Parts: sequence; C-alpha cells; structure tokens
Amino acid sequence: MDSSLMMIAAVAIFLTDVDPRARVKGSRDGLGAQAAWSAAGRPLIGNLTTVTDSLAGFTTLLVGLRLAELAGADESESPTDAFLIWEQMAAYVRHLRGHRGFFGRQRIAARAAKAGSTGGKVHLSAHPEYQILSNQRTDGLLGNYTAPARASGLVAPGSPTRLTPEAAAFVDAVHLPRLEAGWGRDARHLLRELRRDRVLFDLGATEKRESVAAVLDPVLSQREVDFYRHHLVEGGPADPTEGRQRRFALLLEARPADSVWPSRPYLTAIAEDAETRGWGDVADLVRRVIACESVLAPASLTFSYLLSRNGAHLHGVAADLRATCGARLDSVDPLAASVLPGPEWARITEALLGGDYPQLVRVLAERNGTVMRERGGALAWLEVTAQDQLRVRFRDEPADLPAGDRIPELWWYPYFIPSLGSVLAAIGKGEA
Repeated sequence: MDSSLMMIAAVAIFLTDVDPRARVKGSRDGLGAQAAWSAAGRPLIGNLTTVTDSLAGFTTLLVGLRLAELAGADESESPTDAFLIWEQMAAYVRHLRGHRGFFGRQRIAARAAKAGSTGGKVHLSAHPEYQILSNQRTDGLLGNYTAPARASGLVAPGSPTRLTPEAAAFVDAVHLPRLEAGWGRDARHLLRELRRDRVLFDLGATEKRESVAAVLDPVLSQREVDFYRHHLVEGGPADPTEGRQRRFALLLEARPADSVWPSRPYLTAIAEDAETRGWGDVADLVRRVIACESVLAPASLTFSYLLSRNGAHLHGVAADLRATCGARLDSVDPLAASVLPGPEWARITEALLGGDYPQLVRVLAERNGTVMRERGGALAWLEVTAQDQLRVRFRDEPADLPAGDRIPELWWYPYFIPSLGSVLAAIGKGEA
C-alpha cells in the first residue's frame, strides 16, 4: 500500500475501533481479516462503519443530542440520560411504523406487545431496567453513531457530546418544527419530559407520537437531502478521502444494484466506470478491494472449515481441499500479495494461486497464531503438529468448503460499502 493510502487508513482507523460489530457473518476473525479489509475500504469510505447504515439512526442521534442540550442537563447529572429516553421513544415509534434493523428492536417489540394489555403506555428511563439494550449507552446510537457523526462534521470534538453549530441549526430549522405539533412551541413539553427520571409514553395514535414519526419520515425534504448527502455520502467538510468517497458514491448511484452487499462483477463494472470518467485513483482503489476479497473470502472460509477437522492429517485435509476447490484458485488476484498487510497474507495468496494446500493450511495456522499473540498471548485456535496433524482448540461457526466454480462469486467482507449504499438508498427517497 502506498504512503498516501496508509495515511488515509491511519486517520480513519479509530472508526473501526469503536465499531463493535465490525466482524461480519458471525466470524470471530481468527485471521485478523478486519484490519485488512477495513484498510482497503477506508480510502473509499472514510466516515461510515459497518453498523452506521441507517439514515434514521443518524437523524435520531442528531435530534436526541440537540434535545438533550436544550433540556439543559445539569453538569452533576448524566447528559446522556435525556438522550436515552429520546432514543427509546424514537425506537417505539419506529417499531410501530414497521421499521426494522434499529438497536433494541427485540426488547421494544416485546414491551410494545405487553403494553397492549396496559393501556398502550410504556415507561422510558435511563435506568438499566428500562433500557432497550443490555447497555444502551455503549451498544446503542451513542456508542455506535457518535464517532462516525463526528467524522462527518455533525458532532463537535470534545465532551460532553454536542452537535456542531451547522448540525444544531439544521435540527432547529427542520426537526424542531415537526415536534412542535405534538409537544408545543420549541418542543418545550418534550424537553420537560426529557428532564424527568421516568417518562410514561402513550403508544396510541396521539399528536405526540405522530410528531416523533414526522421527524423520522423516510420521505426527505430537499434541505435534508442536501444536508445528508454532504455530510454522510460525501464524507463531510473534513472528508479524509479527499473527494474519492463523493465520486465513488456517484458511481454507485449511476449503476443501481439489486443488493447493497458488494460483489466482484458489480465492483469490476464500477472500476471500469471510474476509468471511463477519468477517475483512475478511484478505479485503482476499487480494484484493490476486489483483490483483497479474492483472498480474504476463500481464506476465511477455509480457516473456518479447518476448525472442524481436529485430529485430521494434513495431507488428507489438503486432498479434501483440492477435491472440492480445484487444483488451484484462478480467481485469486495476484495484486493481493502486495495489497494485503504482512508476509503471511502474501504467502496465503501464493498458496491459493499455486494450489499448495498443505502450505495453505500451515500458513493459515501461523496467521492465527500471530493474531492470538497480538491479542494478548492466547493460544492459537489451530496448529499443525510435528506429526502433521491438525490440533483445534476452538471451533468457530461451521463452514462448508465452496465448490471450485463458486469461489469466484464469494464475497465475505463489507469494506463499508453496504453502509454507504443504504444511506444512498434512503436519500434517494427524498424530493430531489
């Protein structure tokens, strides 16, 4: 990786660190693949994480932070308490509107169903027994969306957490008027409620509930479209990608996909589109992503498979790999050897390209040992003994080996592309 790309990845890597759901599809990341795919994705998408894929989530965060500030929490109190109550209120309204995928959905659904027998009212509070997650402060919007919002120029540096002047003015102009219909001028009744220790919220079709729903309306005004496009899609005023994210987003918009999850054929077409527009830097970065995934996906699946072969002989396992996957993996991009970090990934790339399955098993075990040492000296999950037998200490979720003709279609890691795609799709519902 050249120095400029390394610098971009380093600037934004903290976003990955604060993303507890960066591991994908159940993987515990025994190969440390997250560092590799996130470094490849960051030069294209500098502000979003794997879980910040909801425009409504960003709206809830911005409005909640502004309300908490206007509520005037005393310095001796936790300024997040008011936010947690607002997050709960918004979550109940999202549930009633049929939204899916927001934090705390399971508890919200269960409590809303139970409230049907108690007059349709629920209690909102920052106390643990009322929180919608085991720890709503860290696992909810505050923990997951604040750092990406700060990188997007929406949240100011420092503590307590406050919006930037531009974001505060946006909420005051766009969202507070919507809340006034149910909560009075300047939403003063809502601010009063947010100062309470516990709030009783009516889930019935009241003006209060409908005004909250108006804040989360998926149909956006032109002002919302422009604001969110600049800050979320284009990376905001301090965009660490220096405009590449904006151009990459334009390419995604110009070539709509059936799914926001990336695929090799789709990104190959995107790279060609970038070349046609004269955006060679974007094309090169997209091809780096493709090259990384051509190794990371089969390597990760193979490693998960090996964790189910405790006691098996190396040569028997290698024969099984060759019989299922083919003599060699022609789909592996040789560029991966220079793009993926460290010598072990280069050796994994070479083993896949050459069909050297005994070497592949050994290097995957070495890579896992390196990752475990970096995590504090834990024992490796997989070892190859002096007798060429596999010793498995930890079994991850079982994975079947893909047939050779399916390997070119594999795509396992997100590179933050689904989050950008989801935000783009939400903005596309606006009036623009």
